[in-house]
Amino acid sequence: DCAMHLLKRLDLIQKLQLVEKPLVLFLRKVESGYASVNPYHNAFHAADVTQRLFTILCTSKAYPVLLSNTEMLAALLAAVIHDYGHPGKNNMYLVNTNHTAAQTHNDQHVLENHSLHVCLKVLAKMNFMENISVDSRKEIRKTIISMVLATDMANHFEVVEAFNQKISLSDIERRQLESNQRLALLEMALKVADIGHTSLRAQEHLHWVRALQHEFFKQGDCERSMKMTISPLCDRERRRNGPASGENQIGFFDFICKPLCTTFVNIFPDCSSLVDQLEINYKLWEEDSKMASVTDDNDCFQSKVFNTSLATISD
Repeated sequence: DCAMHLLKRLDLIQKLQLVEKPLVLFLRKVESGYASVNPYHNAFHAADVTQRLFTILCTSKAYPVLLSNTEMLAALLAAVIHDYGHPGKNNMYLVNTNHTAAQTHNDQHVLENHSLHVCLKVLAKMNFMENISVDSRKEIRKTIISMVLATDMANHFEVVEAFNQKISLSDIERRQLESNQRLALLEMALKVADIGHTSLRAQEHLHWVRALQHEFFKQGDCERSMKMTISPLCDRERRRNGPASGENQIGFFDFICKPLCTTFVNIFPDCSSLVDQLEINYKLWEEDSKMASVTDDNDCFQSKVFNTSLATISD
């Protein structure tokens, strides 16, 4: 429903003469592949990322100024499928347990390649793009693959560096980018959207972080039961070990979120609200970290911190 709403809002179904019935079937098939038992990597996450990518590309004016209709279609499809079939476990877990998907994809970008492998086959079968030229369909496929692979955190610094090297403010001001520049833009935008809960209002952000922690701890429980080494941030028996601790969030913000969003906003200043709210949330995690030193009641002080007036915290 989310993707259809956005496609219709941009009039892409009409502009690209997409065949609506197989398009609906494709989107329903993809949605059904997101496990509802996953606390974090579920269909709500896919919808959240898709609508955020739409907002980023439109607010930045990347679309329609820099990107074509087919590129925007590819971008939304990439967001829709990017975590399809996610088992609630990370790539390293799948590799270490010799999971079928790891065997199929030779331990390389296992989750991302699995999502692409299944969804692109469904895409070809549904064929709702029959009125788009063969060359354009090939480009759409290429764009989807590159964007989804870019969401693997193993590629994080490589993707950010490519964006830095390929795109400058003067390029944007000229309102014309080469194809490799547009692809770097789309990869970067999807990465920003994928971790974009860090730029949501504090309570919404905390909801996603706690959901992620729940999912991580479930993986850690599986690793413990199999007598495996428990992955970082996945051990519920260690105090303040998971994502929902100020210490870990500060590190995540410092090394990943803040450089990523700042780099994007430096080129697309109309998206400055991403950084503004991120900074507010960062200060809340700093407060969380300070309070952790004086109490063990994590839920109690997090509720206190994240319910504090944001205006006060941001002063």
